[in-house]
Amino acid sequence: MKRLLVLLLSLAIISQVEALPTGIGEVGDNGCVCHGASSEETKVTLLGLPDVYNATQTYNLTLTIESNVEANDPQGGFRILISHGQITGDVQELEEGYTHSSSNNNQRIWEFNWTAPESDAELVTFIAHGNAVNGNGAVSGDEWNSNSYAVPGPNYEGEVVTPITDDSVSSRQLAVGVIGIIAVLSLTVMAVKD
Repeated sequence: MKRLLVLLLSLAIISQVEALPTGIGEVGDNGCVCHGASSEETKVTLLGLPDVYNATQTYNLTLTIESNVEANDPQGGFRILISHGQITGDVQELEEGYTHSSSNNNQRIWEFNWTAPESDAELVTFIAHGNAVNGNGAVSGDEWNSNSYAVPGPNYEGEVVTPITDDSVSSRQLAVGVIGIIAVLSLTVMAVKD
C-alpha cells in the first residue's frame, strides 16, 4: 500500500512539470523556462504592429514561431504580455497576460487583434514568448524564445525603449522546482526503505 501511495505522489509531482497545452499563466512571464534556456534556433515574431499607434484603433497581429523542432500535435504555445490595450480573438486572457488554449495549440502561427489604448500618449510594450513543442507531453525536446516590441502613441513624450526579455528562473519557479526535487527524493528514500 505504501508503494502505491509513493507512486501516486510521485506521479502527481512529476505532472507539475509537464506541458501546459491549455495555456500558460504568470509562471510563463519570464518565458518558457521549464523547458530549459531559450534557444536562438527558435524565432518568435509579432507582425502587424504599427510604428506609431492610433488611439482605440484595432490592429491585426500575427504571432509566428519558427523552429527546427518537429511539428507534431500539439505544436506550440505562447504567452504575450502587453502594457496597454487589449488582445482579442482566438486567445485567452490568463493571469494578466494572453496565451494559447487547447483548441489552438496544434499550430505555430496565431492571428488575433490588438486594440490600442484610449490615450495616445502611452508607450505600449509587448513581450512575446513562444514555445515550439515536439508533442511528447513533457518539457524535453522543446525549444522556446522571446521577442519584445515598443510602440509609442503620437503624443508619447519620452524615450522609446523596448523591454528586455528575461529568461531567468523566477524565485517562485525555483522554489517549486526545489520542493519537487526534495519530494521526489524523499519518496524514493521511503520506497527503498520498504
